Amino acid sequence: MPVRNFWQDIWGMVKVACIYPLAERIQHRHITPRLRVLRAEAALPFAERKARARERLASTVEHAGATVPYYRELFAARHFDPASLRRDPRYLEELPYLTKDILREQGRRLISEPYADKIVREQKTGSSTGLAATIYYDQKSLDWTAAQNIQVLEWAGKRRWFREAHLSTRFAGTRRPRWPEFEAKKCFALHRYNIYTSGFDDAAQETLIADLSNARARFVQGHPSSMFALARYGRRARLDICGLFDVFVSTGEMLTDAQRTRIEDVLGVRVSNRYGACEFGVMAQERAAGPRGEMLVCDSLVWPETADVTDASGAGSARELVFTNLRNPVMPLIRYRMGDMGRLEERADGWWITEITGRTHDSVDIDGIQYPTHYIQDILDRCGNIADFQILVRDGRAVELRLVTPEEDWEDISARVRAQFPSLPLRRIGADELVFVGVRGKFSYLLREAS
Repeated sequence: MPVRNFWQDIWGMVKVACIYPLAERIQHRHITPRLRVLRAEAALPFAERKARARERLASTVEHAGATVPYYRELFAARHFDPASLRRDPRYLEELPYLTKDILREQGRRLISEPYADKIVREQKTGSSTGLAATIYYDQKSLDWTAAQNIQVLEWAGKRRWFREAHLSTRFAGTRRPRWPEFEAKKCFALHRYNIYTSGFDDAAQETLIADLSNARARFVQGHPSSMFALARYGRRARLDICGLFDVFVSTGEMLTDAQRTRIEDVLGVRVSNRYGACEFGVMAQERAAGPRGEMLVCDSLVWPETADVTDASGAGSARELVFTNLRNPVMPLIRYRMGDMGRLEERADGWWITEITGRTHDSVDIDGIQYPTHYIQDILDRCGNIADFQILVRDGRAVELRLVTPEEDWEDISARVRAQFPSLPLRRIGADELVFVGVRGKFSYLLREAS
C-alpha cells in the first residue's frame, strides 16, 4: 500500500468513526441506521429479499392509489385493485408504463397528498435526453438513497474510509468549494475530493492528471467519457499514468466495452459500472467479485421489469429497462420507462442487468436509414484516427458529422468516412469543441437542434 494511501485511510477511519456521525446529527440525517438495514437485508437469500420487495411493491402501489391524484384516477379508470399484487406481482402488468412526458405533464399531481408538506428536495432529471422533469423527496427517502449509495460502493469494493474523488463537468463560474460552504463540509465528512473537468482537449487532460494526483484517492467516480478521454490522451502521449487511483466507478452515461478496455489498460485500474438515475438513486452496481460488466439490482430500492421495444438498427428486438421505486412515498413512480435498452436476468442470487446497449432514442436518420450511435461508432473506428465524434441532428435527421481528428489525417479520414456516408456533411473539430448537454454536463453523440 502506498504511504499516501495509508495515511489517507487512517484519516478516513477517523471520519467514519467520529466526523460522519457528528455530521449526521447536525444535519438531522439517519443514513447509518438505514445502511445497517440494507446490509442485513442484502445478506439474506434472494428468495427472502424478493418476497420483501414484493410486499413493498404492493404497499407502494396501494399507497399511490389512495393518496396520489394521478394514480387514484388511473386505477379507477382501469378498475385496478392494488391488493391483487399481494396474490401475484404480474397483475402490475395491467398498469400502463410511466414516462418522463407524463412526469412533466402531471407535475405535482404525482405527489402523495399526505407528503406534500414534507418535501425537502426537488431534484431535476439530467435533461441530457430531453426536457427535464422534477422528482420530489422527503428526508427519509433521501436517507435511503444515500445509504444505498454507500452500500453499492461497498459492492464495488470500497471501504468506507477509502478516499474517493468525484469528476464533475466545469461550467462557467464553477470553482472548488471553500470552507465553510456546505459542499466543502460535505466533502470533508465523506472523505471526498471534487474534481471539475473542462473538456477533452490536451490541456484539460494534463489538468485532470494533476488533479487526480492531488486527490490521492483510491476510488474515482465520474462519466466514462471523461476517463476514456484521459486514457486516449495517455496512450497517444505515451504517458505512464498507472497508479493514480485503484478503481473507476462509471456512472451517468453508458459505459462501452471499448471504453472499459482502454481505461483499464492505460490507467491500470479496475472499472466498476453503475446504473443510477435522479428518479430512483442507484438501481444497480457491478460487484467487485461478481461477473465482469454485469450489475446487481438494488432490490431493496426498486422493483425491476423490462418492456418490449424495437431496436433502432432493425436487427431485432431489445428490452427497455423499467423500474418501480419502493422507498419514496412522496412520489411513487410505478413502471417508469428509463429509455435505456438492456437485459435483465433473474438468478438464484438476485436480479442482474447483464447488458446495457444504449437509449431508445440513440439513433439517427442518415440517408433514410436509422443508425444507432454504437453502430456509427463501430464504422468510424475503422476509418482511422478519429478520437471522438458528434452528430448534429435536426428533426431526427443527421445534418452534420463532426469529427475530432488531427489535421494531417483529415484528407484520408474524411475520404473514408464519405465512402460510408456519401451525402452527410463533415466537419473537423478540436476536442475542445465537443458539446456537453443537460444540467449535469453529460457527453452525447447526438446534438439535437430545433428545426
